[in-house]
Amino acid sequence: MKKIILLLLLPTIVLAQKNYPALLNDYAQAAFKIKDFNGAMLVMQKGKVMYKKAFGLADREWNIANTVETKFRIGSVTKQFTAACILQLAEQGKLSLDDKLTKYVPDYPKGDSITIHMLLNHTSGITNYTNLAEFWPKAVLPLSTDSMIALFKNRPLDFSPGTKWNYSNSGFFLLGVIVEKASGKTFSAYLNENIIAKIGLTNTSMDRLDSVLAFRAKGYDKNQQGVWSHAMYISMEGPYSAGAIVSTVDDLYRWTKALHNNKILSAASTQKMMTPYLNKYGYGIGIDSLKTHKRVSHNGGIPGFVTNLSYYPADDVCVVVVSNNGSNSDGVSSALASILFDLPVQKPYMPKEIKIDSSQLDKYIGKYIAESPVELIKKNGKLYRRREGANDIELKPESAIRFFYADDSDRFIEFDVDKTGKMIKGWLIANGDKTEMKKQ
Repeated sequence: MKKIILLLLLPTIVLAQKNYPALLNDYAQAAFKIKDFNGAMLVMQKGKVMYKKAFGLADREWNIANTVETKFRIGSVTKQFTAACILQLAEQGKLSLDDKLTKYVPDYPKGDSITIHMLLNHTSGITNYTNLAEFWPKAVLPLSTDSMIALFKNRPLDFSPGTKWNYSNSGFFLLGVIVEKASGKTFSAYLNENIIAKIGLTNTSMDRLDSVLAFRAKGYDKNQQGVWSHAMYISMEGPYSAGAIVSTVDDLYRWTKALHNNKILSAASTQKMMTPYLNKYGYGIGIDSLKTHKRVSHNGGIPGFVTNLSYYPADDVCVVVVSNNGSNSDGVSSALASILFDLPVQKPYMPKEIKIDSSQLDKYIGKYIAESPVELIKKNGKLYRRREGANDIELKPESAIRFFYADDSDRFIEFDVDKTGKMIKGWLIANGDKTEMKKQ
């Protein structure tokens, strides 16, 4: 009898198991219906598909839907593949990460002070060719390798090599040239033989516009009047080893798992690739965290396409988001991971701008530290976010204390005020997660 009584006295706890696939779908559907997300998503947890779905159209003229087999341009996610090619060649003894650029491009100005290591982690100081105004009129042309290099090689270095960090597509373009010089093969051939075929990425390749590619998505842009148009045409000779790969959500997951399981590189080389150097950047990949969850990731943007590939190694969670209409893939990716990690998430909605007295903005002006230094300024009676190396972004009032970014990135800035209206504290809000903005 005692045993029965004891059992009856024990508290009964019923833990409601969250339906994560349903929660992921609820967010994804809102991103599609409210924010026009167009593309595909894949969320994997410990080898299990938690969510996999495509949205919108791959071809608007023929009304062809995106599917999870659709091939998307992945832009700068290509850099992971390029870095792996370099590290493979280092393992084979065909190059050293300490090699100077002049070994492969002999006439490169100050190339004897720039190493492969610096090219891999964006510390070379070589200016980014996509930031040069003269590149874009030529981006439609199938430029030769020499013609591409000529666009940036005589530009002054942004800083002394190895001293600072600055994202450089130019550096990764040069890494493609180094792969060719060291291997004796074209970059595409080396990539195909040593990575793509090796791990069975049957839907991944360097993009070529003169070839027929099954299930290729077209890229689109939408103007402020809501009218769709074809994204700017760009020849793939420009992106090259910095951003010319096409792939699918499944192949990007296979690639990620193969890389982290040392199927591409030795454990030592993988560790080098994943080491955060300046600006939390490894070799062709970023290393940071989503709250307490370590994240290894990269995004990619190329006209009409935006990609985010994120892996959380301790959780064995991979999130792949690819878009062919410039959707906010970074924000969607973080939100999907946050749902799995039971972190706060704000479902997409369309904020409405209201009118407020511009004098109310004065108390918010100043310099802040949030995730990085930002400054709030006032121009023509409106509030703007200013950050070094980026364009000013208007902050539109949703209320007197809450403002949304005008770039449709689902980011907000909110302020706590006292009874007199004096600002107490500022917050940066992205996907429902609040980070304090400390005024300097």
